[in-house]
Amino acid sequence: MNGRRGICVRGWTLAGALLRLSFACLLLACATPQADAPAERGASPPPAPGRAAPVRGPEPAEELPTPDGDTSIHGALRTVDGQRVLHVWGTPREMGYAHGYLLREAILGVVDGYALEAIPPVTFAAAAPVFAAAADVSPALREEAAGVIAGMEAAGGARSAGLGRGLTSADLLLLNAMTDLVAIGCSSVSAWGAATAAEPRLDGELAIVRNLDWSPSPALLESQVIIAYEPSDPRRQPLVSVAFAGYIGCLSCVNEAGVAGLFNMGYGDGAASMSQAAEGFAPANLLLREALGARDVDGDGRSSGEDVIKAVRGRRHAGSYIVHVVEPAKAAAAAGRPPARVLEIEATGVATRRAEAGSRLGGEVLAATNHLRAEQRPQACSRYRRIESVVESRGRSLGLDALWSLGESVRIDPQVVHTLLLLPGERSLKVRLRAPGETMRGSPAGVWHTWAELFAAPPAGGA
Repeated sequence: MNGRRGICVRGWTLAGALLRLSFACLLLACATPQADAPAERGASPPPAPGRAAPVRGPEPAEELPTPDGDTSIHGALRTVDGQRVLHVWGTPREMGYAHGYLLREAILGVVDGYALEAIPPVTFAAAAPVFAAAADVSPALREEAAGVIAGMEAAGGARSAGLGRGLTSADLLLLNAMTDLVAIGCSSVSAWGAATAAEPRLDGELAIVRNLDWSPSPALLESQVIIAYEPSDPRRQPLVSVAFAGYIGCLSCVNEAGVAGLFNMGYGDGAASMSQAAEGFAPANLLLREALGARDVDGDGRSSGEDVIKAVRGRRHAGSYIVHVVEPAKAAAAAGRPPARVLEIEATGVATRRAEAGSRLGGEVLAATNHLRAEQRPQACSRYRRIESVVESRGRSLGLDALWSLGESVRIDPQVVHTLLLLPGERSLKVRLRAPGETMRGSPAGVWHTWAELFAAPPAGGA
């Protein structure tokens, strides 16, 4: 995630952090004394003195039957201008099943070629079930994760060579929570109102450019996919995610209402201790998927950025991270609120940052890199300074070409994974994916995707 094999988490290695989390969870589980409890029948005897206890991974995933005897796959996989697009629909289990069935090999590639290169297999196997038990994850996303594993099994098997066993939903949840523990980059710039008034296509509407700076791992880059979720639950809404095979959380997501959440790692000091994390926390990207997928979190009868803010404020957090939340400018103006806010989220609290008229960016441009600027005193950041300089030099006027150019100029080239330009008002996005073994400069150009195309009717009979 930062391009180095020894991935660190505020002075710890990732493997060490996971082991600490596992140990803390186990201590909590054993905190209630049980005097003279008899041994269970069939229990394994304690290890002989001087011999380490065997590492026990999670139990095999429960075999899930296909719903109601339906053998169709609720998904379609296609390639659009060189970019892979997965469209899934139905219940959480059905969407997960299609995901796992259609992207089985790519998911195994992410686990064996990326995750287990960053985390030793023994550590991963020991941490996954403990993390899954401690994590605050919605039942729907747990069901979707189980569906992914069931789909992989049906498509040929979910056995990981690195783990030496079949994957479980606990493994998948841990994969989706790696951003809570590691240091990555990312940057984003949104503009609206007078800043985009001169752009005919926008006419004052909001646009946002974003870089996901993560890892140059070929296994990760090969697995990039745009996922269009179409849930059957009327309480949920369609959602588009630019992510990786097996990734059900939100790194770069926009929903049907045009509300988007873009994840950046935060370099703050308010992360939870391992013992605090063991008491339960909502993994960042899974929480963001849950919030953006809901039609109305705050009960005001509409889907807006306020729903994301309420969802985030109502949960416990472990890491330090930033979410750039945007929505269509005209809808936000009608409700009397700005269309863009930056949430700075840590275990110690959640701060909201808005554009400021007296700042170098002005009142209708908002930027985020990785340093917290509201929760604590801003630290120097060359990328943030460059954003300020470019915006000033352009008289705080940013068209689509200027936004795209600005975004690409502040990406972290060794780690950049994708750059995207999102127009929430028309629910369209331009996506540039880094090719395996290439720099972003040598990768294919960005591709525009419309909402209608991403949710195109599937072929008769499913996938």
